[in-house]
Amino acid sequence: MLRIYLLGGCRVTLSDGSDGTPRAKKTRAVLAFLALTPDAAATRERVAGLVWSDRLEEQARGSLRQAITELRALFRDGDAGALHIDRDVMRVNLEQVWIDAREVERMADGPLAEKRKIPELYRGDLLADLSAIGGAFQDWLYGERAWRREQAFGGMAGAMRELIALRDLTTAESIARHMLALEPSHEEAHRGLMEAFARSGDKAAALRQFQVCVDALKRTLDAKPGQPTVQLYERIRADRLDTPLPETVAAPPPTAAPPPSAAESAAAKAAAGAGADVRIETLPVAVLPFRNVGGDPEQDYLGEGFAEDIVNGLSRFKWLSVIPGASSGIFRGQDVDPREIGQRIGVRYAIEGTVRRQGGVVRIGVRLVDCEDARALWTDQRTVEFARLFDVQDEIVRGIVGQLNPKILQAEIDRVRRRPPDNANAYDCMLRAVPLIYQASPTAFRTAGEFLERALRLDPDYAHAHAWMAFWQVMGIGQGWLTDREKSDAAAERHAHAAIELDPDDPMGLSFAAHVEAFLRHNYDVAEHFHERSLAVNPNFGLGWALSAAVACYRGRPHDALERMERYRTLAPFDNFRYFWETVTVIALTLAGRYQDAVASAQPILREHPNFTAIYVPVIVSLAYLGRNDEARNLARQLLSLQPSFTIRLYGEKSPLERSEDRDRYIVGLRMAGVPEQ
Repeated sequence: MLRIYLLGGCRVTLSDGSDGTPRAKKTRAVLAFLALTPDAAATRERVAGLVWSDRLEEQARGSLRQAITELRALFRDGDAGALHIDRDVMRVNLEQVWIDAREVERMADGPLAEKRKIPELYRGDLLADLSAIGGAFQDWLYGERAWRREQAFGGMAGAMRELIALRDLTTAESIARHMLALEPSHEEAHRGLMEAFARSGDKAAALRQFQVCVDALKRTLDAKPGQPTVQLYERIRADRLDTPLPETVAAPPPTAAPPPSAAESAAAKAAAGAGADVRIETLPVAVLPFRNVGGDPEQDYLGEGFAEDIVNGLSRFKWLSVIPGASSGIFRGQDVDPREIGQRIGVRYAIEGTVRRQGGVVRIGVRLVDCEDARALWTDQRTVEFARLFDVQDEIVRGIVGQLNPKILQAEIDRVRRRPPDNANAYDCMLRAVPLIYQASPTAFRTAGEFLERALRLDPDYAHAHAWMAFWQVMGIGQGWLTDREKSDAAAERHAHAAIELDPDDPMGLSFAAHVEAFLRHNYDVAEHFHERSLAVNPNFGLGWALSAAVACYRGRPHDALERMERYRTLAPFDNFRYFWETVTVIALTLAGRYQDAVASAQPILREHPNFTAIYVPVIVSLAYLGRNDEARNLARQLLSLQPSFTIRLYGEKSPLERSEDRDRYIVGLRMAGVPEQ
């Protein structure tokens, strides 16, 4: 049987034992993607668009043909049936192919006898050798890798717990060490080792392991052990491993027992400062004084003006706590290591800038840096004639501020992904949920809901978690993943209202509440009122402009919607989740009768996110009115395969379009495409 190894890197062993690994990275990417799709199959168009998303459509198809040629040359003779390729579809024959990642998936849900074998296969992250491809494939890989990792670690942790309960301490220790070799800050693995050592009679080793855990968390995540780890340490230290200590019970006084060992003393000090993190109310960010690099001290005022305007703009984002140039002025004119900045003024990110005037031209440079490792996360360069500077300064600042907010959010999401889930606070849980929501995958969607529920259990008054939970409910209804409409409607409204009550001036909470009112409740006036409040508080909130564009579509104002979407693009040109909001553009173009433009705009979304059903209806309608009936019917069949309950009657009852003429236009188009009436 042909064997495909994807964990730790891509490697293929043919049925005769010889190496069949494709040489080209993107050919390996094609094979890996096919191997991991739910039914091990995908259309040529989808594969080309995913792996070669940076190329024009014809170029992408040509590159895919080259990859297919390489795969066919490798899979021959006895392995020829492992891969089926026709004009439209590519498929891996799972009856003739063994895939390590699928095997781990099966083991993780199996009995102990299966779970304990996971370390034999899970030797590293999924496709660790394919991290430089970029584009849409990188987005897919990021989510798939995180999900496979959590699944494998969950299975190994479950096996470790069961083995400790059965007193198979040697095997439990082996699994824990394997987990820590892959992820040195995995708290549950540290707890497993602590308990295994303690139950085998080596208390000193158990206490030393706690200190190892403390050091690893501090070094890699700048975090402290969670409460379960601290409590286990206290129970081991008090020789009460099988009797949980009340939280208020203090450790015995030193005079009542022999002096502790050096390991115990160090661990006790670490435990004193350890505990579960609390929710971060706001994220500290510093805007440093912009440096005048033009050599003329009289031009210092230019940089000071830009820095002050950026402070004012960022301060409108309620989740950021912006430390202005006045507070960070100790660094004025200095080229300081960002790590020193973070340590001295207690910030995680810093915005640096330079201004250079040369003759009649002014050049402005801005850089977002991570103060933990000094990495530059984003840079921006602007050039403007000095005579026009003060006319366009507000526009320049809006563009910079609008891009900084999503970049800081993405940096925080990436940072939280590196933290072990069992050390997550409410803020971490919320950030873990956000990219999972946007994956438009039923599995990722459910996991996002679990993270949001956990965030609200940890902090019931967390306004942002309530806002995202409201949005999660709306998306689940729209995608057909939440089938109890009445229950989900009520939950969305409850969480939206909670978000506004807890933070009445938060732009995100107001915009998400507006989305609930418009999409679910059809209270369009209330929705527009919330959007007006949101954008008045923060006119640089790109997502708010996109959501307000959706309401403009619902109310029959497609041209207004397109203008609002243009504002969104200006503010967030590199938004990682842009596909989601560009669906509003497709809806607006359809309502404006620009059917050809609507179909063209939708192609990247359909290609890269085929499970996102919101894009299907306007494209089906546009194709039908263009007379491209075969394409419309084919897309309608794809929609029904994803959402079998979708009917014309259901759409008519639940459509968020306010005007009857707009709803009728959609219904006629859906009928022409063969969508069932009921």
